[in-house]
Amino acid sequence: MSPIVIPFNPSKLGRVRFFADVSTGNRKSLKSIQFKLDTGSDFTTLSCKDLGILGYTREFLESRPFHENDAVFGDNVTTSPIRYIRDVSIKFDDRELQGCRIFFALDTELQSFFGSDLLKYFNIEINNDAHELRLTTCVNKPSLASGETPIHIYSLS
Repeated sequence: MSPIVIPFNPSKLGRVRFFADVSTGNRKSLKSIQFKLDTGSDFTTLSCKDLGILGYTREFLESRPFHENDAVFGDNVTTSPIRYIRDVSIKFDDRELQGCRIFFALDTELQSFFGSDLLKYFNIEINNDAHELRLTTCVNKPSLASGETPIHIYSLS
């Protein structure tokens, strides 16, 4: 299968930022969300602002299950309970990742990060000159954490 090629916007700090269309199990409409690539982040996350764009209310978000650990945010080492939503789809031009879990933490400045829980399914190549991120599907399936379900990668072409 050919790589997923994602154009990205370079930032002054060198962080890779890109857009993907996101939908969730109970919200069928796709919304464009900007992610920051974060290979050091354990989780793929959405900010509460982006969850609002997807149509989620605070009351609904408060009802979501907790992950077994608190999350640590930023340099000041703030901890907060991390929650998640299941059955999220993340769509690029010609590929869709289905069955993802997206994590969030209420009342934090947590941003939307594309983290290692999804990146482990891919070999990653960053071409800074062309401003392209290439994700090539791993030949060997990644090992999964307890309670984690595999994502499915579908070709849309």
